[in-house]
Amino acid sequence: WTSWWFYWGNLKHCDSYGFEIDMRLLIDGDACPQKEQIYEISQKYQIQMIVFLDYAHVSNLMKCEVRYCEIGKDSVDLMIINEVKDGDIVITQDYGLASLVIVKGAKVLHTSGKFIHGGNIDELLMSRYVGYKERSRNKHVKGPKKRTYNDNLYFLSQLEKLLENES
Repeated sequence: WTSWWFYWGNLKHCDSYGFEIDMRLLIDGDACPQKEQIYEISQKYQIQMIVFLDYAHVSNLMKCEVRYCEIGKDSVDLMIINEVKDGDIVITQDYGLASLVIVKGAKVLHTSGKFIHGGNIDELLMSRYVGYKERSRNKHVKGPKKRTYNDNLYFLSQLEKLLENES
């Protein structure tokens, strides 16, 4: 079992042995919008935020910790998988990555604001597979619509909701 408790303003997570584990926000930074706003929320809740990027997406503008990896397919995902711990929150739009970090005990928030968990990951992976098969047959599959201001607000409100529920 695991438990959450509030300690001197920081969210703490206890493992099954009762040892404290700091909850962290791990960001799949290649395609995650609103990193600055996420950082402000992480500061509000005093949670460490780590953004994972490959060298093609170097940014000196972020105030949080940034970890870089080689440019390559899934290189950022592999780095996150190796880093994630039980109790972390991962922000990503990659369902494959989400499925792997859920197994390790992480909570996952999609960049749309949707919570990804064991109860919906199979359906999401199947929709990804169907889209892949359609594209491989040269069928045009509509991509996601452009993000709106309301989409951004919803995502940030869902992140706040998740953090409030964990405290």
